[in-house]
Amino acid sequence: MTTEKKILLRDSFYAAVIFAVVFGIIETYMVSIPFAAVTAPIGGVLFGVFIYFFAGSKTVAKQTSINSNGEEIILSGRANHFKGAEAVGGKLYLFKGRLEFKSHGFNIQNHEQCIDIASITGVTLYNSLGIIPNGLQITTKDGKVEKFVINGRKHWKEEIEKLQA
Repeated sequence: MTTEKKILLRDSFYAAVIFAVVFGIIETYMVSIPFAAVTAPIGGVLFGVFIYFFAGSKTVAKQTSINSNGEEIILSGRANHFKGAEAVGGKLYLFKGRLEFKSHGFNIQNHEQCIDIASITGVTLYNSLGIIPNGLQITTKDGKVEKFVINGRKHWKEEIEKLQA
């Protein structure tokens, strides 16, 4: 099993557990504890399976692929890019001279974002929702701040900073 598949499996498991817990709490207050004890785990498993097959689908892979024109891709991975309140799902790529995001077609705000490494003035880590350590914040010379949610954010930060040196 590839590393990317292992990460997808792990993330799908976490999504399933979080969904089951939240769903269970809601059902406990709306229906009953015995009902929640049965349906929340089932809902969590179904949600996790859906996430696994959706994020790992050929359709999403095709929609988020980019033409590198023979240029080496240093890093790539599934990511969310914040556009206003929406966390747009897609894939983030790091090349020698740029950081590029491409969304998949199942978002409201489909887009591509390209940031030149030379225009980056800051790379910082942040926690999504204030508690989840998965955020990467890029600040550019023109004062724009771009936020991404990505696996291995420390590694991404290190690699971007290497390219800036």
